[in-house]
Amino acid sequence: MNSQTKERFGLAALIGLIAGVVSAFVKWGAEFPLPPRSPMDMFDAACGPESTIRSADTIDCSRNFLNPPYVFLRDYIGIADPNAAIYEFAGHAFNYVMFTHIIFSIVFAVGYCIVAEKFPKITMWQGVLAGILANIAVHVISLPILGLTLPLWTLPWYEHVSEFMGHMILFWRV
Repeated sequence: MNSQTKERFGLAALIGLIAGVVSAFVKWGAEFPLPPRSPMDMFDAACGPESTIRSADTIDCSRNFLNPPYVFLRDYIGIADPNAAIYEFAGHAFNYVMFTHIIFSIVFAVGYCIVAEKFPKITMWQGVLAGILANIAVHVISLPILGLTLPLWTLPWYEHVSEFMGHMILFWRV
C-alpha cells in the first residue's frame, strides 16, 4: 500500500466520520414519519430483566421501549439502564440508546466509504444498494440471531418498511 492509497483511505474514513454523524440525524428524521415500533408491540422475552431496574408499575415491555439498541446495551454491554441520561441539552435528555444510533451510523458510514475506495460498485444507486445490504445484515440476520428482536416473521410490516427505508436513506445520504 503506497502513501497515496493510505491518504485516500484516511480521507475516506474522515468523510465517513462526518457523513456518519449527519446520516444519524437523517435516519432519525426518516423514522419520524415511519416509526419502526409501536407502543402496542410487546417484547415479553426481553422484559424479564426490567424488574431489576424499575418498579413493577413502571415496567414497559413494549418494543418501542425495548428496542434493539436498548436490549443490546442492557444484555450485552451491561448498562443497567440504557435510557438513563448521558447529558441534557435545552431541557432534553439524551441517553445511551441515542448515542448507539450515532455510533451505528458512524461505523457503517466509515466502513462504506473505505470499502467504496476498493470496491466502487458498492456505491450503486448512490449508496442505496449498501443500505439494502446493511439492512439485511443487521435487521434480517444479526438482530434476530442475537435475540435483540422477535423472530423475523413475527415483526410487524411497518417495522420492515421503516428500517428498509431508513437504511436506504442513511446510505444514500453518506
